[in-house]
Amino acid sequence: MSDNQLSNSVKIQHFVMFWLKPQLTKPEIENFKNFFEQLRLSKYVKTLSYGLAANTPIRPVTDNSFTYSLTITFDNIEDHNAYQEDPIHLAAIEKFSNNWYRVVVHDTMIS
Repeated sequence: MSDNQLSNSVKIQHFVMFWLKPQLTKPEIENFKNFFEQLRLSKYVKTLSYGLAANTPIRPVTDNSFTYSLTITFDNIEDHNAYQEDPIHLAAIEKFSNNWYRVVVHDTMIS
């Protein structure tokens, strides 16, 4: 199997952490869920889940400093790449990016 055929058959997990601005009110933080719901409308998204950082015990390997995390799966790298330029994705970023001060993305090939 060629590298190109392999990339076409591998699902992509897109994991994103968001640090929202500390001055946001609780209603503004709650309203941020609409960002994720807009992203869900993209035809490239296979699955989408999101949530607030859990209040789990502090351990050296745990980072609960983010506000929200988002996990999206795509059927292949092509769908992931198309999603990056999808007008739905870009419009959601435009509308909600003033809410965060930091974003970290991890993309993983999953089986």
